[in-house]
Amino acid sequence: MEITVRLIERFTGNIGFLVSLIIIPLILATCYEVFSRYVFGAPTIWAFELGYILTGVHFLLGAAITLMKGTHIRIDLLYQRFSDRTKAAVDITLYLLLFLPFLILLCDALQDYALRAFMSGERTGQSAWNPPIWPFRMLITLGFAMLTLQVIAEILKCAAVLRGRPIRSAAKG
Repeated sequence: MEITVRLIERFTGNIGFLVSLIIIPLILATCYEVFSRYVFGAPTIWAFELGYILTGVHFLLGAAITLMKGTHIRIDLLYQRFSDRTKAAVDITLYLLLFLPFLILLCDALQDYALRAFMSGERTGQSAWNPPIWPFRMLITLGFAMLTLQVIAEILKCAAVLRGRPIRSAAKG
């Protein structure tokens, strides 16, 4: 069980690092757009659309590492007072009954959505650039698949706490 958690978290951490690099082309495209628009008076046809696509990918692919590090926003007026075992019981219940089934259904639907866009040659339709939409949709699907894997790792960590043998996460401590 610990090996599985470590493998998932290593994968999540590595992808998280790569996803953090998306900020570089986002900054470059934004700076180029500003320079082109205000210095040359010739805005680009692609920078805005590329910007929101990269921002969306950055956000969605970052969800798994955010869960791994425990940095999602949580309102925990009661939760913070619970023992580690009670927290694990609450977490595993919510992961198994709500979060995991939702993510599995969502990944299945998003995969079909991306595949249909690929097969039809669908384009974004948001700008004159109008790139194909399927790569963006595949990255959305990948983001939720990674989140699903990380939820499985979290379930295993909760189960270990409930069994009295917690797995120390590399991300949290």
